[in-house]
Amino acid sequence: MDQNTTPQTPAQDDIGAARALDRNVLARTAAHLYERYAHVVDRETVDRVVQESYDELDRTAAVKTYLTASAGNFADSKLRSIAIARGSIEARNPRVLFVDDANAGRSQMAASLILKHTEGRITARSAGLEPAGSVFDAAVEAMAEVGVNLEHAYPKPLADDVHRAAQLVITFACADRLERVDGVEYRDWDIPSLEGRGLEDVRQVRDDIDARVRELITELGPAQES
Repeated sequence: MDQNTTPQTPAQDDIGAARALDRNVLARTAAHLYERYAHVVDRETVDRVVQESYDELDRTAAVKTYLTASAGNFADSKLRSIAIARGSIEARNPRVLFVDDANAGRSQMAASLILKHTEGRITARSAGLEPAGSVFDAAVEAMAEVGVNLEHAYPKPLADDVHRAAQLVITFACADRLERVDGVEYRDWDIPSLEGRGLEDVRQVRDDIDARVRELITELGPAQES
């Protein structure tokens, strides 16, 4: 061994091994996604989207346990959005995107409630302008009370492709910070952040969002409520 080389510590060895495992998982994920979207994009684009998704979530995620799986899901959303924007996939369902500051409470609640009430007949996604490290504990608990599991939900940044694929974007008190895209409708729900708020307050916000979501479902078209 070179005398000038500093030996790796066990912790560094563990980190290196974990990163190598992540690279292998991401490579398999990219191969799978390319099979799905080869008619839309080339393999280089798929590899780039997967790696960017991983890097973006790695910068903000407080818990790394499901990082590669979350990155794969995030990349899938981006690639599907590209396909919709290019007309390569026919998207019959209304497409709604909820955006707030941290994607750790309000927007996660709204998207999950739409999916719950419509059984996927309305496509709903969420994103944050400055994603938090994890979804707020009180939001996870409050949603569990109404049968929605946010245990494995993760805050996501606002991806340009996902933004452009949306038909309706609903912001939570951050409309003035969001760049507009031609052809997309925008609305703002003036509901304050859940950060630092207790469970009872979060329950009230949940019920407020649920009422608005049900009205939106009625407006957008027939959907089977659960």
